[in-house]
Amino acid sequence: MRLRVIKRLETSRKTVILVRILSVLAALMTASIVFLVYGLNPVDVYSSIFYNAFATRIGVTESIVRMIPLLLVSTGLALVFRTGFWNIGAEGQLLAGAMAAYVVAVSLGSLPSALLIPVLFFVGFAAGAAWGIPPAILKAKLNVNEVISTLMLYYVLYWVFQHLIHGPWEAKEKVGQLTYGGFAHTEVIPEASHLPLIDGTRIHWPTLLIAVITSILAYVLLTRAPWGFEMRAVGSNPDAAAAAGMSYLRTVVLAMVVSGGLAGIAGVGELCGIQKRFTPEFLSGYGFSGIITAWLGGNNPLSLIVTNFLYGGLLVGGEYIMITYRLPIGVVDLFNGIILFFVLAGDFLVRYRVVKG
Repeated sequence: MRLRVIKRLETSRKTVILVRILSVLAALMTASIVFLVYGLNPVDVYSSIFYNAFATRIGVTESIVRMIPLLLVSTGLALVFRTGFWNIGAEGQLLAGAMAAYVVAVSLGSLPSALLIPVLFFVGFAAGAAWGIPPAILKAKLNVNEVISTLMLYYVLYWVFQHLIHGPWEAKEKVGQLTYGGFAHTEVIPEASHLPLIDGTRIHWPTLLIAVITSILAYVLLTRAPWGFEMRAVGSNPDAAAAAGMSYLRTVVLAMVVSGGLAGIAGVGELCGIQKRFTPEFLSGYGFSGIITAWLGGNNPLSLIVTNFLYGGLLVGGEYIMITYRLPIGVVDLFNGIILFFVLAGDFLVRYRVVKG
């Protein structure tokens, strides 16, 4: 029997939403098999995840903490994905923003917070954007596969980062009259560069405010602004867009500036709001998880606010079950991977249909 894949001409919004919901449910059912293998009741596991993420004060606040970088990253990805450019290197752009912010924080730590913090966000945005531009140019000028170039640039920066925290940036800890070296982490950034928190939580509210505002602005950009129309046109039919005078290079580069810049701001938030120093485990995978949430939210910046809060709760609940049920971290990563797989499969079925003959 021969099967053919045919692109759907039109799909209703209700169908898209229904398919996404069914995809997540199918992913949860499939992940249940993993929990059964470990001798766990999936109902108990999922109950623990949702209760500890959304029914307790610390769970809700920690879900918001996880939501902040995810929302920034996924909003930028939602924009650039609309152009048909697959930015898989947001993790590297996040790291670029964090590293630039670290240099500025250490160099200008004597400045007052009111002046230093805006500078940190600006520098983080610029560094993330700069790390995202080369793959866009390579794609537009030489047709270099952006999946490979964005991902490889992440690894380039990652190993530069590892060299720095094991070498030039390595902390020298003072204990009494002795100075100890060899620690694979940096010194804590100056207090003036620490982001203010909501009392009793770890929520760094300036980054949260930026994340929510940019999501709203991104929605307006996509639906009301001429550039948003160009992004959608370039993504849906590059040849027709070019014939209409729309520049693929300009559109993709600008989209990557925004995407990389927002990831860079997420890096600033992680460094100055949460971790305060670099360690080998600084990266938490938000750049890659943002791909999942961007797809879960249908690349709609407004829906991403809710999507990322829920996904942040899954991360919080995943850490809880990892400790409570003594599961390896690989199980939590597998859980996230299963969700991404089913969401992508559902998106394929929304865009195409399989027929006989």
